[in-house]
Amino acid sequence: MKIFGLIFCALALTGIAPAQTAPVTNEVCVVVGAPGQDDYADGFAKAAKKWQENCVVAGANCTVIGLDDQKDADPEKNSLDRDKLHDWITKLAADTNVPVWIIYLGHGTFDGKDARLNLRGVDVSAAEMATWLKPVTRPLVFVDGGSASAPFINALSAPNRIIITATQSGQEVNYARFGEKFAEAINDPTADIDQDGQVSVLEAFVTAAKRTQDFYTENDRMATEHALIDDNGDKRGTPASWFEGLRLVQHARDKSAPDGDFAKLVTLVASPEERALTDDDRAFRAKCEKEIEMLRQQKSKMTEDDYYNQLEQVLRALSSIYVKPAAATVTPAVPASTIATGTPNP
Repeated sequence: MKIFGLIFCALALTGIAPAQTAPVTNEVCVVVGAPGQDDYADGFAKAAKKWQENCVVAGANCTVIGLDDQKDADPEKNSLDRDKLHDWITKLAADTNVPVWIIYLGHGTFDGKDARLNLRGVDVSAAEMATWLKPVTRPLVFVDGGSASAPFINALSAPNRIIITATQSGQEVNYARFGEKFAEAINDPTADIDQDGQVSVLEAFVTAAKRTQDFYTENDRMATEHALIDDNGDKRGTPASWFEGLRLVQHARDKSAPDGDFAKLVTLVASPEERALTDDDRAFRAKCEKEIEMLRQQKSKMTEDDYYNQLEQVLRALSSIYVKPAAATVTPAVPASTIATGTPNP
């Protein structure tokens, strides 16, 4: 459980809650690719509808591309979906901290050089997507739930971004189920691993990956997809299997920076406590969370007293963003005329 999740629980028990402010909002674009078969079309459409429903609950702006009727369009030259996605990205405001979500539900391909989203008509390559998104410096969550999606990590990874793919390589080309599982998990209470009243991107990733692998196990089939997440901008995804709950229990041999810290802090449907926080509060929380993780890593080299004393200091600082100090009670001064005459204070 995240440490600030414990603090939420403590506040609930004491009846203390932060003052409410404007809700956190997100801008979401759900892109549905060419289904190929009716069975796939139904699954993609249901997942897109789930995103729409969750965005309503979250108060987020949601655009869906790929489900409208295009019967008269030339399937070889049709670039309508591609153009809509490009236009949506180019119209994004730059001067805001509101997170951008791009969710792909569909199939993908990889030719050994470039991966592509298989849209109706003209596809979009990872290289093209990287060019389109280059001006976007605000928080970005990009989820490619399709096959052969791993190369999108290398193409799109950058600071302030969370890149999630259904596969660990471009060679995993079979139909991927991860995207649909992720749509189900992003606002599923059972995916709230740390029990803080909301589902973070990391929780949805871990949950969706587990449910995907469970499908293959239960059906006695060889898994043909293995999800990755990158949220530290190093272009190297971390497998879902490296996480135990939200704790990263396996690390790269070269001791490179771990993934997951940023994804822990981003959510689509925010809890009331989360909505009450300011941007400064969230930045301070991220700093405290980093300090807590560093303490955990150094615990074996510290005395027990030193560890818990330092941990307590960080937790006290962290709790300040949830429990504001009460205003001091000031006793009104007694008028001098009252003191001089001995008249009782009214």
